[in-house]
Amino acid sequence: MAAVHAAAVDLELRDITDDELPAWARVTEAAFGAQPTDEEVADWAAITEGEHRWGVFDDGEIVATGGAFAFRLTLPGGATVPAGGLTAIGVRTTHRRRGILTSMMDLHLDEVARRGQPVSILTASESVIYGRYGYGSAADLARWKLPTHGTTLAFPPAVGGRLRQVDAAVAAAVLPEVYEAHRATTPGALSRKPAYWDFWLRDRPDGREGASARFFVLHESDAGRPDGYACYRIKSSWGDHGLPASTLVATEVIGADAEVEAALWEHLLSVDLVATIDAANRPVQDPLRWRLADPRRLQTGHVGDHLWVRLLDVGAAMEARSYLVQDSLVLEVADPFRPASGGRWRLEAGPAGAACTRTEDAADVALGVTDLGATYLGAVRPTTLARAGRAVERTPGALARLDLLLSWSVEPWCASAF
Repeated sequence: MAAVHAAAVDLELRDITDDELPAWARVTEAAFGAQPTDEEVADWAAITEGEHRWGVFDDGEIVATGGAFAFRLTLPGGATVPAGGLTAIGVRTTHRRRGILTSMMDLHLDEVARRGQPVSILTASESVIYGRYGYGSAADLARWKLPTHGTTLAFPPAVGGRLRQVDAAVAAAVLPEVYEAHRATTPGALSRKPAYWDFWLRDRPDGREGASARFFVLHESDAGRPDGYACYRIKSSWGDHGLPASTLVATEVIGADAEVEAALWEHLLSVDLVATIDAANRPVQDPLRWRLADPRRLQTGHVGDHLWVRLLDVGAAMEARSYLVQDSLVLEVADPFRPASGGRWRLEAGPAGAACTRTEDAADVALGVTDLGATYLGAVRPTTLARAGRAVERTPGALARLDLLLSWSVEPWCASAF
């Protein structure tokens, strides 16, 4: 049992039992404005089995919830680190403004450190919340729409093989292996346990937002090996004049390489009765835009945060990723929420490896742990953060050097939600 902060000292914060899971799931869903069915409660039990789950209790009743998945996070260069994936954070409306969230964040970060996970990660329902706890927006997403009529590729995919439409049973057997090949080369991608795939492929009707169940298309190489897939829904419409105007909702399009992925998009553009493709989670610098004969047709409606990263062990985290250039810089990292994690760190890194150790040397760059998390996967340049007032250059030229040191050739992207 853990203590609860300040105004919530009369409450109990502890791990939940299996018997308490249904109540825990209902409080979690209520925080997001939902009343879950018994099936959805069972989904929560299945996907969080064996994971860390906790609750805050008021006179024996759950009034706040939280949990953490044990992920592996892919870093620049392809290495992975264990990461605690914060999830299911919810507080009843009757118990807000009582220090409960801060207590739960203390509990989570203590547990992440105890398990030897150098980073915590999350996807945020509200982006204003988690910066105060040291999380930085490390991998953004873009949502775009693309009209199909008249859209052509100026650079068609140069790949052989074939496309095959399959049912959910075949998809369940094949998709995890194809995804794993993608995960291994994409900074920001997360490991997916069987429970994740079971839940995702269950495809409850309540999660379809008025569209069909998922369709699955596989791409197979000339040797017959699956190396890409497209998962999508159809939201049917015949428009005001009886003409086909359906929307194809692309829920996940993954290819082993850019040519396979382009072949999948080319196929989706040809699906009958579809007027628009709607993709909700794509890389900000989506290569599809640059394949189009008219890139303006791809209309981006939203670019925003998706994966947030919080470094707890700065040394271990910075040593785990790869670097394209050689340099040595001292970073002064401010961490108001966990001061012991901050301080000055000398990062000596290059293509052959990295060392990141505490030092008393003068700092070259000063920044918060939130901003170090934002730069960790290579999504944002430290010079950009400096122009926003979030980083300070102590040694002339150090920020430009740090830009180069933390950059990577593959844009970070997280296709998973949790």
